[in-house]
Amino acid sequence: MSKQIKVTSRGRTVVYGEDDKAPFWLEHLAALIVTGLVVIVGGVVVLSLTDGGRATLVWLGLGLGLVMAVWLSIDPWRSWRRGEPAAVWIGEALSAFGWSGMTALLAAGIPYVFWRGPDSLPPGWQVVIPVGTVAFIATTFLGLRLQTSRPLPALDRTPRSARVILASEDSEGAQTIAVRYRGVDGKKHDADLADLIDDSWLDRFAPDSTWQVYAFRNPQLANAVVFLTEAHDDVWRDGYKLDGVRLGGEGGPVRPGPGSPFLREDSKWRFEL
Repeated sequence: MSKQIKVTSRGRTVVYGEDDKAPFWLEHLAALIVTGLVVIVGGVVVLSLTDGGRATLVWLGLGLGLVMAVWLSIDPWRSWRRGEPAAVWIGEALSAFGWSGMTALLAAGIPYVFWRGPDSLPPGWQVVIPVGTVAFIATTFLGLRLQTSRPLPALDRTPRSARVILASEDSEGAQTIAVRYRGVDGKKHDADLADLIDDSWLDRFAPDSTWQVYAFRNPQLANAVVFLTEAHDDVWRDGYKLDGVRLGGEGGPVRPGPGSPFLREDSKWRFEL
């Protein structure tokens, strides 16, 4: 099987084969990540050696938290403008507040403690960072809980023929099965299977194999995920992946067995009508 890489950005999916010319950043992604980490860690170490550098780290941490707060607040604002249910935009807002608050607290608080010295802090301030971090984490998880408690978007129950274009597992065992199908808008789309296939069945999902799937009724979710239909209830699943549907990353294991974890009567997921 030829080497392929699947990249999804802003709802657009591209599959690169080994004969394609991939973008520079994708070809050198590992090197760019390592170089970026070395530069960031090195800069932090250098700044932490002097009082002026530590003060700079405090302001950088506050600035980073502010930038994250503004950036992450875009999603709840858009959801509110679109008239999404309150659980959606409130959950997104809580998650944004939790992530940005935790980032600012850790990125600015820790350098501040080293800058001023633990002994010079007012009484009780020594617990502000750990207690505040726990509070922001709890706020983040509450927001995520609100977002994932709502039903999945409405499903179009029209079976559609989908051809596997990529079947792979990374070094940590994360499975990706991407298929190409014609969506509800009549156009061809690439999407991942929401069903994670048990290893005993994985070899049957080789590239160019064909399966029947359901897609979301909303064409804007055509490149998110699709679901194997009841025609494949003999296929064993052992997990699920809903990335890009309600959250950027959402998935986990299910009890291995035949049948769709999404379509059975006792499923924990519900679809909007």
